Amino acid sequence: MDGMVANGGTRMADLSRLLQGYVNDGAVGASLAFACGDGETAAVTAGLSDRARGISVSPTQLFKIGSCTKTFTVAALMKLAESGAVDLDAPISRWFPDLPGAAAISVRQLVNHRGGLPEFEYDIPMTPDRLWTPAELVDLAFRVGGQTASGGPAVYNNTGYVLAGMLIETVTSQSLGTYVRRQVLEPLGLENTWSPSTESFPEERMVRGYYHRPPPAADAGAGIAAGAEMWRMDGVLPYSDALQDSSDSFPFTAAYACGDMVSTPSDMVAFMRALYGGRLLAADMFGQMSERRVTVSFPGTRMRETGAGLFQSSYADRFLYGHQGSIPGYVTVMMHEPKSGLTIAMASNVGSGYRMSFYASGLHEVLDRAVGIILDG
Repeated sequence: MDGMVANGGTRMADLSRLLQGYVNDGAVGASLAFACGDGETAAVTAGLSDRARGISVSPTQLFKIGSCTKTFTVAALMKLAESGAVDLDAPISRWFPDLPGAAAISVRQLVNHRGGLPEFEYDIPMTPDRLWTPAELVDLAFRVGGQTASGGPAVYNNTGYVLAGMLIETVTSQSLGTYVRRQVLEPLGLENTWSPSTESFPEERMVRGYYHRPPPAADAGAGIAAGAEMWRMDGVLPYSDALQDSSDSFPFTAAYACGDMVSTPSDMVAFMRALYGGRLLAADMFGQMSERRVTVSFPGTRMRETGAGLFQSSYADRFLYGHQGSIPGYVTVMMHEPKSGLTIAMASNVGSGYRMSFYASGLHEVLDRAVGIILDG
């Protein structure tokens, strides 16, 4: 730790060069923040937040954080469980009596990817100006996806998080954004994080997002790992080798509790430090998120095990814990390493529906090197 302080200037310069290299390789902009132990949070940025206007990225600009939203949603759910308002092992049929198989699905399984629920993400139509209700997202999932028995292997699932958000709203009689703000954001002093599907936010502070949608390879398979495109962009963005502005292609209401939030890396670092530092949840409740992990196999990701809203992921030959997020035009990751006390978050305003491409996965290679720079010098 002393070495890190002594070499702080050098390491910040190294991180700045690292981010600039990422931009030089084809990214548009990047924002990174980190803290070690009880130390101050440091931030570094590179590239552009708006190509058309030539505006540089600044540490206080907002990024769509995609599925990193899930960790905030689970923290809010755990606050309800901590108060006794929700039993994590209760069947969700109490709140969703008409949902197929609800009597066999627990509240916990909504957020640990073991509920067996059908998925909607890859089939949702990209209608930028459509306002989705959470119930419509669940209905879509049951129309397009297949349901399996709960309690089986972890299969990444957004539908469970939509239901978790609906449950929170039902129990609290508040919008999800209001409850998250009152129970998570305000107590931690997070002033740069919002839930746009259920609350207003300063849109002028958002970076623009850019999407790479080249024509699919002739040998692309049907699965995402085999080269298929994640999202249905037909009618929204044409095929092109050039990056296209996708800032408004995916409406916030289509992401809701599984991916609607906007934030800064510094706020995400503060959130993760509070989680792991015991300043948001009691130890036993945080254990409900971070422990009871099971192995996962999500091709093209660093995720190795899942808890509830937290994944064990591999970076720089270490196990870090947190989440990653991807939404058209944006990729984000926030992680904590208990051994060193490092908390780090990075956001980029470039993305792709082709998960194995540089635009979708290149950020993770950068984070690998950033962790090494910070911890190893």
